[in-house]
Amino acid sequence: MNLARATCAMLLALAPALAAAASPFDGFWMKVNADKSLDPGSQVEFRVERNILTMATPAGQGYRAKLDGTDSPVANDTSTTSVSVKLDGKSTFVETAKLDGKAWLVTTMEVQADGKTAKVTWKNLKNNASGSYVLSKQ
Repeated sequence: MNLARATCAMLLALAPALAAAASPFDGFWMKVNADKSLDPGSQVEFRVERNILTMATPAGQGYRAKLDGTDSPVANDTSTTSVSVKLDGKSTFVETAKLDGKAWLVTTMEVQADGKTAKVTWKNLKNNASGSYVLSKQ
């Protein structure tokens, strides 16, 4: 019985540290439309583990990229063959999408202080178009 109590006490002591270790990006995200509804077709999942960001969509698009700007292959996307991703602080990353080695889109995702929303800004380097939208954590 004392061993069980000691184990429980240890886990309770470690719980705050383990919770703090989770990345603000981890989870499922969906785009918020202008009318405040969610766009289910925009669902994306992010996971950070050991300085690697994994991105996946229900359609099968995705990547596993080191958070140091190294190029990584993208699966199942005809417009992007590789990405490089860098952290910009604890709650922001910058992703550069490339087609056959040439950068064409830069996207920044900044998780807000509430941890439930993220602001995404993007710039198309081919035509200089840009924009932004909000994601909601599910």
